[in-house]
Amino acid sequence: MTTPPVTTPSPTIRPFVADDLPALQRIREAAFAPVFRSFREIVGPQIAMHAFAAADTDQARLLDDICDAGSAHRVRVVEAAGQVVGFVTFTINASDQVGEIGLNAVDPAHAGRGIGSWMYRLVLAEMQALGAVVATVGVGGDPSHAAARSAYSKAGFGPGIPSLTLYRLLAPGTD
Repeated sequence: MTTPPVTTPSPTIRPFVADDLPALQRIREAAFAPVFRSFREIVGPQIAMHAFAAADTDQARLLDDICDAGSAHRVRVVEAAGQVVGFVTFTINASDQVGEIGLNAVDPAHAGRGIGSWMYRLVLAEMQALGAVVATVGVGGDPSHAAARSAYSKAGFGPGIPSLTLYRLLAPGTD
């Protein structure tokens, strides 16, 4: 499948360094705010106040943990015109040769320019060079993940196994 060219001037991708973390957190927060808002709308306020009350804080902590020097995750940072515009994390399970793209985001100010598909293709090539023979990525099926699903598709992902997370309020009178 052909992917449209990246329209951001000369993006580069490189390994994470500790000084990148504030920029990655800023991008993560901006990119996932509409996702968490969508989740809250989908499940409704009663469930959202419990299931997603700490979503941003939990995800910020997850990114901190992923970026920790002792983590098994690899983190790549995308720059364009001297500024960080995206990141992608991944792991490789050597025993089954499966690579997995994890937490990743493109700065919403740079979205729609092909950066996501571009960084996925580069990371997939790196995974292959490191011995992975299969790559996976998890993505939401809700409307807020449409752009991510499109970028993954442009990078060659598919087929997929649909999955749902179902919620139920456990309060008196909700049987």
